[in-house]
Amino acid sequence: MTTQTEPPIDLLLVQVRQPNDPMASHERECVVRRAGPGVRLTTRNIFTDPPRPSWTEDFHAIIIGGSGDYSVHDPRSATWVNQLRGLLETILTRSTPTLGICFGHQLLAYHLGAPVNTDVNHAELGTTTITLNAEGRSDPLISEFGPTFDVHTGHSDHVGEVPDSLQLLASNDALPTQIFRVKGAPIYTTQFHPDLSGAEATDRYVAYHRSLRPLEDEAPPSSLFRVGRDESTHLIRRFLERYALQN
Repeated sequence: MTTQTEPPIDLLLVQVRQPNDPMASHERECVVRRAGPGVRLTTRNIFTDPPRPSWTEDFHAIIIGGSGDYSVHDPRSATWVNQLRGLLETILTRSTPTLGICFGHQLLAYHLGAPVNTDVNHAELGTTTITLNAEGRSDPLISEFGPTFDVHTGHSDHVGEVPDSLQLLASNDALPTQIFRVKGAPIYTTQFHPDLSGAEATDRYVAYHRSLRPLEDEAPPSSLFRVGRDESTHLIRRFLERYALQN
């Protein structure tokens, strides 16, 4: 665990949200809570600060967050998705400790050649349970969780295949591609949101409910996300403690 005698962790949050989107500040606040003490967080929004390879040199670790309204496969997103793919290529080359969340999960798989599809049959909204596979149960980071644990999720896009350079670590009945790790590198991605507690996920859902309209009839917002079932919120801190200062 980080102590007062250890150097601070410089963490970059790459955001894919319009600057006037109130969920941009909400996402930052949630990451600050999950990162914990001894972390200096810098936020860069790709709509105002195009990605640069030097970001991998300036920070101990990088988080690529969710997007709310954007899909990696939408032609209208192509310009800035390609910029992010350039950043990802540098991250992969340098093995920069990186955690991709939701959109960041899909972006990495897309960059490595996997299909990303919008499909209500594999969409998820609310608190669900995922199960680690054999690789997940032996992974140095993910094995710190139980063989099954609860996560908060909200997505209509999903990764359809596992690229050869990624190791699948967890699945559930709705979606077999829940956690990836780049083989041999401190780079992980999750389809769910370890940045959010159940209460915070409800706030995020209310803000973006129009994007998730196909799922709205399943349950009222108050029952979708389970308050207190927040085990996955430990992931960001554990990731930083294990990998950030090794960079």
